[in-house]
Amino acid sequence: MESIVSHAIMDPPENSTDGGQVMEDEQIRLKQTLGVVVVFVVAYILLFIVCVIGNSLVCLVIAKIPRMRTVTNFYILNLAVGDLLVGIFSMPFTLADNIIMGWPFGYVMCKLSSAATVISAGASVFTLIAIAVDRFYAVIHPNEPKFTSEHNGVVIAIIWALAVIFAIPQVVVMDTRPYVSADDNSTYTLCVETWPNYFKREIYTVLLFVILYMLPLCIIGYLYLRVGFKVWCRPVPGGGERNNASRRKYRTIKMLLVVVVCFAVSWLPIHTVMLINDCGNPSIEQRNIIYYYVFPIAHWFSYLQSSINPVIYGYFNRNYRRGFTEFSSTLRRTLSGGHGVGRRSLPTPQL
Repeated sequence: MESIVSHAIMDPPENSTDGGQVMEDEQIRLKQTLGVVVVFVVAYILLFIVCVIGNSLVCLVIAKIPRMRTVTNFYILNLAVGDLLVGIFSMPFTLADNIIMGWPFGYVMCKLSSAATVISAGASVFTLIAIAVDRFYAVIHPNEPKFTSEHNGVVIAIIWALAVIFAIPQVVVMDTRPYVSADDNSTYTLCVETWPNYFKREIYTVLLFVILYMLPLCIIGYLYLRVGFKVWCRPVPGGGERNNASRRKYRTIKMLLVVVVCFAVSWLPIHTVMLINDCGNPSIEQRNIIYYYVFPIAHWFSYLQSSINPVIYGYFNRNYRRGFTEFSSTLRRTLSGGHGVGRRSLPTPQL
């Protein structure tokens, strides 16, 4: 992909036939050797399974357990929904696009898959910012008025509206074109970006880098730095509660650090490769290496964020672990025909 969502193929040469139809003798060929393709397929499938199962569990736990329906958890629910969209609408098409020559999914999916990727990625990034702001006010300004469910709904609506706005260019510029390979006269249908003369692709790439990576990283990093410093300097009670309080403090700081580091590491490769590809003027040989080998790896890392978010919140948050256990027990009792006991009341999750 030449942007977060556009597809990792070069523009068709001048001798290719322009248009949107699929050529009749189109062939399906792999971009890499079979061994490399198997590695990519296995890596993407494992990430897909973790993403779908993990985020589905987060959604079910928050939806089924009343005490988990807090303002912060609704942001986490929104994050899980965005990450689910990444897994369902982005991972399969990106994998196919990265290992198959051409675009076999047609004109409509060329536009929709690209737009869905930007929408889901933008929603996930903006939700991470909202969670950081919510945690910042909860820890730094605990006496300030808390956000209500109405405010929460407005923020979530703004998040998705911004994500849709960033996806509009993809709907406009993505198009399918027939392509005849100069090497062996093989024919393919490409899903390519057709940018107008008055707006260059490089500008869009830089905007995505700044708005979807640099600014969120700076904002999240600053807010969690303030939160971590506040938690670290908070007095620890004496007596038997001292060890528990210390463990909660270290666990909180560790979670904040993991969130920031995972965001930075997951999204840095794809943005770096996009900037090099669009602004660095690589040679034909370098572009082939980027398209066939670097882009699949960079995309995998960008999807790692969507798959690891449930692991982060589940591992570091005791209430989510209890929620997962309670939901699993309830599900087993339901499937076995037993009624079981009523739900336990879970405390409001705290960092």
